[in-house]
Amino acid sequence: MALPRLTGALRSFSNVTKQNNYNEEVADLKMKRSKLHEQIVGLDVTWKKIVKFLNENLEKSEMQSVNEDLKDILQAAKQIVGIDSGKEAIESAAAFLFKTFHLKDCVGHKETKAIKQMFGPFPSSSATVACDATNRITSHFHPDSLTALVQMTKEEYGNRVLFGNNLAFSFDMHDLDYFDELPINGEPQKTISLDYKKFLNEHFREHSTPEVKPVEKTNDSFLWCEVEKYLNATLNEMTEATRIEDLCCTLYDMLASVKSGDELQNELFELLGPDGLELIEKLLQNRITIVDRFLNSSDYKLQALQENCKKILGDNAKPNYGCQVTIQSEQEKQLMKQYRREEKRIARREKKAGEDSEVSGDGLTCFDPKELRIQREQALLNARSVPVLSRQRDTDFEKIRYPHVYDSHAEAMRTSAFIAGAKMILPEGIQRENNKMYEEVKIPHSEPMPIGFEEKPVYIQDLDEIGQLAFKGMRRLNRIQSIVFETAYKTNENMLICAPTGAGKTNIAMLTVLHEIRQHFQQGVIKKNEFKIVYVAPMKALAAEMTNYFSKRLEPLGIVVKELTGDMQLSKNEILRTQMLVTTPEKWDVVTRKSVGDVALSQIVKLLILDEVHLLHEDRGPVLESIVARTLRQVESTQSMIRILGLSATLPNYLDVATFLHVNPYIGLFYFDGRFRPVPLGQTFLGVKSANKVQQLNNMDEVCYESVLKQVKAGHQVY
Repeated sequence: MALPRLTGALRSFSNVTKQNNYNEEVADLKMKRSKLHEQIVGLDVTWKKIVKFLNENLEKSEMQSVNEDLKDILQAAKQIVGIDSGKEAIESAAAFLFKTFHLKDCVGHKETKAIKQMFGPFPSSSATVACDATNRITSHFHPDSLTALVQMTKEEYGNRVLFGNNLAFSFDMHDLDYFDELPINGEPQKTISLDYKKFLNEHFREHSTPEVKPVEKTNDSFLWCEVEKYLNATLNEMTEATRIEDLCCTLYDMLASVKSGDELQNELFELLGPDGLELIEKLLQNRITIVDRFLNSSDYKLQALQENCKKILGDNAKPNYGCQVTIQSEQEKQLMKQYRREEKRIARREKKAGEDSEVSGDGLTCFDPKELRIQREQALLNARSVPVLSRQRDTDFEKIRYPHVYDSHAEAMRTSAFIAGAKMILPEGIQRENNKMYEEVKIPHSEPMPIGFEEKPVYIQDLDEIGQLAFKGMRRLNRIQSIVFETAYKTNENMLICAPTGAGKTNIAMLTVLHEIRQHFQQGVIKKNEFKIVYVAPMKALAAEMTNYFSKRLEPLGIVVKELTGDMQLSKNEILRTQMLVTTPEKWDVVTRKSVGDVALSQIVKLLILDEVHLLHEDRGPVLESIVARTLRQVESTQSMIRILGLSATLPNYLDVATFLHVNPYIGLFYFDGRFRPVPLGQTFLGVKSANKVQQLNNMDEVCYESVLKQVKAGHQVY
């Protein structure tokens, strides 16, 4: 035994150091506890007693069917208690079910309430199965013999009394017997009285105002004291008597209702919060006493209580009949939150300033129930026009629409029919041809996009001198080029152009090249040594083609265009004399890693044009990605301006590519779907029917040959 932490002087006058000799073993204590547990369990009907009783009073032929019923009761008890419960808990539950239903024909309200009180929520089917099985078992006995089982247990342990059952306990409050006034610390001037009522009167007289004196006398009770303690503890200041009075009236109405203790406990917790757990416990324990004291009080107390209830509920308050349903709108919830927030803010401010109680009482804004009732009625009137089952949507959320994105597929996905999972069908005007070898479906071309009011064609004659020289021989720009013109020709914004093949993306690149030349055009002279333009083409053949195109267009301006690929090497002097380089991703990646010439080539690049950006998803994508990342890093490190233009066919994830290229989606993102094709495109699908693979390949070749021959005879091109 470990010695307590006492000094030697104290231990010398006590028997703490005395060693007690314990002769009993540890097993004896366990045996005592097990015997006590058996005695407690034996006071009630157990499952073993039920089985023993049935075996002794029934024949073997009857026990076969009874055993099946016992298994049903055990299975029902297992479902009610829980599958993970132990054997002892399941048998105890089965005994409780047998005891509950042994004199009942069906599951009634009383039995349901008893099972729910014992085990909580349970499946009703399990209780029905247990009741039916119990009725089948009890059909073999007379009702008097069944009651003998319960009475036998009571008679066997009838003289035993559990510890604590014979102790009378009450929650009633008893007034202390007061004696003469006692001096505090030997000073006769300061005394304390043990008279509880006298103490309450003096306490209320100190913190009260002349206006609420009758209310103090009325509420000189247990409820008033506990509410005042709660408010003082939560607000950390002296509380107004009017506020205590309102809360007492509200609590009394709740305690005097017909609701059960569990329902009342939840409502009190919502009203008082976590800080009021102690108050909730005291109110529920003394609920009957509080209600009786108010009902047995004098008339003026009831009048004061009725007046307080009228103040809280309003002058037009009417009695509630039946079940009470409270409907609270979203505005009322926000109003209550704002009120509580303002109240706490004012309380903290006044506490910090150290103002007097009178000033703090006047500073608090009073809660007006009439105003809240008016707002609630107005909210209910507004709710009449709103559908009951309408989906609540966030009013702050708006669908993002980009001004230069023309995506019919994305717009269709936003429709309610698509979201609801409606079945998709082919468009109108399709043609079907079905024969033994194949099935052919012809889908006509889509209608072109209607011309908007803001769309105006751009004529070459309206451009400046540089633009007219570059686009010599052209009358005007096409529709897509006219839409892009303002951003490409007059701003330095990064751009991503997604348009179908043959829509004129090359001339859009020419617009950005002319804009860069115009920035270095001063006093009629183009300063060619101040900029470089790089056009990245995916293939060498395309690079040679673009070199010829830009050379012809920019020749009147004196701009030199050269091809820089693996087949076409340039010397340092040629690179310095060149203003526009047409290269491939791999070659430009090597050049930017190791600069060529006295002046780093990458340092004077002002425009980077990336053709076929959709190759990012293919094998050569990492090379393009490294080029863009290196360019963006150079812009951030040197604080220089390098414009990036991405040209691509239609992309499904154009927003992701625009973010990667640092393109502002509201200014530089342009997406054109198939409706903007200069030549409408129809689609034809051929499906071969043969299941044999060899025959399927032969049929596919034959069908393809016939289709190509048909197009050639009609004078169309075939690729």
